[in-house]
Amino acid sequence: MITAWTKNCTSDDEVQRFKNQFQGAKGVLIRLKELLEEEKAALEMAEISPKIYDSPGWDYKQAHTNGFKAALRMVNTLINPDQGVNNGGQPN
Repeated sequence: MITAWTKNCTSDDEVQRFKNQFQGAKGVLIRLKELLEEEKAALEMAEISPKIYDSPGWDYKQAHTNGFKAALRMVNTLINPDQGVNNGGQPN
């Protein structure tokens, strides 16, 4: 669990309660991670189709897709219940 989840907690007790809740939701988080990976796979399949170039605004659609993939990656990082944090405060 990365520290972003508990950065607004005001006490060690509050941090521990939240960590317990987070770990208690591990099954839901794992399923959510699977759903996000399915969404990413669907995006990647659409990206390699030559049909994307048939649209006059394909470059804008590609930029949108890239942003969406970045958001999926960020959410995947946040919801990983088994993830550690390195000394710089960034996820491993």
